[in-house]
Amino acid sequence: MPNLISNIDTSEYYHPDIRRYYDFEELEINVPNFKLFHFEGLDKETEMHLYLLTDSEEENLAILRLIAVNLHGNIYYQICKSYSIVEQKGYGETLYNLCFNIHNGNLLSDYINTLPGSYNLWKKILRKNPNAIRFDVKNNRKFPIDLDDEFLIWGVPDSFLEVISQTQWEAVIFENEYDDLDYGESEDAFESSFIDYLSENDKIERTLLSDYIVEALKNKRQIKDRSNILILM
Repeated sequence: MPNLISNIDTSEYYHPDIRRYYDFEELEINVPNFKLFHFEGLDKETEMHLYLLTDSEEENLAILRLIAVNLHGNIYYQICKSYSIVEQKGYGETLYNLCFNIHNGNLLSDYINTLPGSYNLWKKILRKNPNAIRFDVKNNRKFPIDLDDEFLIWGVPDSFLEVISQTQWEAVIFENEYDDLDYGESEDAFESSFIDYLSENDKIERTLLSDYIVEALKNKRQIKDRSNILILM
């Protein structure tokens, strides 16, 4: 999760008729208006878990895939793709929290993070969960999480560092600034104004940078590859 990329392929494990492909069993969760279904199997000889959240009418809302990993002699269950079928309703956070309870103390974030969804989701979760810790899986060290210093948790892969170092922060706008620009009424006016504001390369790179990385560029903070830093719940 800590490494930031622009998209994630969820086609491998989610399909509208997913319960025809996997033999899910319903779990008791005692949460009004929701149902939780679970499938346990193997993925290339690795223990794999699928959790499917539905409403009371069994309409799919969100899905989470976990893979068992052995780190320093201990088994953890690492998030390996998640997907909100119904977006922007908080169903992803509900599913994550249910899985935290099921795998209490042994659930790991993954090595990548999509923007803006997963990054923002984790920030919400971490604000509400004081038991989460920062896990350096390379050196087998665990630390408290300080959300006031996100640079201790999130970073970018080495392959992005050169691009970021060459990006002028003044050319990259924040998400909420899009609404403040006057694009005119037509699509042509929108595109013209957008092109004037950002170069083509800057537009592409903006999809790879979160606001906190823009802040780093602005304040000349050092950005590192933190792929070895995971969140343990």
